[in-house]
Amino acid sequence: MNERVREPLPTALREELCEAVVEAFEARQVPLLRRLVETPSFTAMKDDVEAAAAIVDDAAEEQGLVTDRFADPRGVYAEHRVYRTPITRELVPSLALVGHVDTVFPRSLGFLDFVRDDGVDGPETGDVVRGPGVLDMKSGLTAILFAIDAVRRVCGADAQRLPLRFVCVSDEEVGSPSSEPIFRGLAPRLTGALVFEAGRDRDLVVTRRKGGGMFELVVHGKAAHAGNAHAHGVNAIHALALLVPRIEALTDYARGVTVNVGVIAGGTSKNTVPERASCLVDARFDTVADAQRVVAALQDLADHPFRARDWAPERLRTVRAELAGGVTRPPMEAGEHTQALRRRYEAHAFAVGLGVGEAPRQGGGSDGNLLAAYGVPTIDGLGPFGGDFHNVREWSSLASLQRKTQALACMLAEEVEIACGRGGEMRRWRALG
Repeated sequence: MNERVREPLPTALREELCEAVVEAFEARQVPLLRRLVETPSFTAMKDDVEAAAAIVDDAAEEQGLVTDRFADPRGVYAEHRVYRTPITRELVPSLALVGHVDTVFPRSLGFLDFVRDDGVDGPETGDVVRGPGVLDMKSGLTAILFAIDAVRRVCGADAQRLPLRFVCVSDEEVGSPSSEPIFRGLAPRLTGALVFEAGRDRDLVVTRRKGGGMFELVVHGKAAHAGNAHAHGVNAIHALALLVPRIEALTDYARGVTVNVGVIAGGTSKNTVPERASCLVDARFDTVADAQRVVAALQDLADHPFRARDWAPERLRTVRAELAGGVTRPPMEAGEHTQALRRRYEAHAFAVGLGVGEAPRQGGGSDGNLLAAYGVPTIDGLGPFGGDFHNVREWSSLASLQRKTQALACMLAEEVEIACGRGGEMRRWRALG
């Protein structure tokens, strides 16, 4: 065995948990995945997302979980949910299992069906499944639910002592603007967080993600007739064109910083000196320190667009600029406690046949970024392996999903043992082991 990986559970207990997952997999877990995938839940379609979340509600209730709902104050997104074990009252510390029910696929794409590749034993026996959200991340939701199911069935009454929160939000795909306060509020009560975004190659665990920000820079000039009074105008598009190279110059590949001007707008007609122009800026960074530097640089540029710029035309020095937006996902950085949580999870993953190790830093963000920024030890990428997420070819592996469910069930059983002081009914597996 890899010397980094210890045997965390008695063999007899682990085998019972794994068998419980297998028994439920084709009979209940795959059908739930099919039902979730075939219920469209594009983030912007509030009613659709609510319908998919209601399916998760029913499954969570079957597992004895209590549901706390959180409405979006603006009414744009479907309600967010925090499912919890009955023992996990407001101030009780707990582990968090994190996922989202929204997807990036509107109905208009026509990508609506759950499809299972035919296997060697006939139709509906293949390993590969396809459909909207089958990887990102409705399969991860089923891993959470059926890991809990296995623990309840195997650990019996001791499972009732498990402190646990399952956070399922409805706006992750657009940066979690409405659910972020939920994570901020929960963070002081969380001992760690496991995020069930798509699994990575060789089952490597995600501990680090780039952070990101979205900004809009608006430049205000002065309108004038381009033929009769051009000299009286201040061309906002001209000013913005001079500022764009300064924005792009903030990119520093060696530090993992990229700043991209992706959209520009301005002007009203060809014979009017434009008084307004704007650009949208996407920024990515590896560290919190670099995030702060980028924000400060952009704000300084907005506050003093042409300060001491002898090269700028005199008339542009009256330009006024405004910066809106900010960091939407802080960088996810891995500290000592995160690495300890990763090693705990990997012990269970290794025991059920999964790979172990730390994934390279990921470019995309997740809700793991938010929790890590609030000081919660967080690991990510614990859903099944697959590919082509955010693409109509999206697919995932059922064999991977089954093993990921088993790994989580084993880790939750260890949490039960900890909650019980490794006592109660759990002693019998210690004796057998």
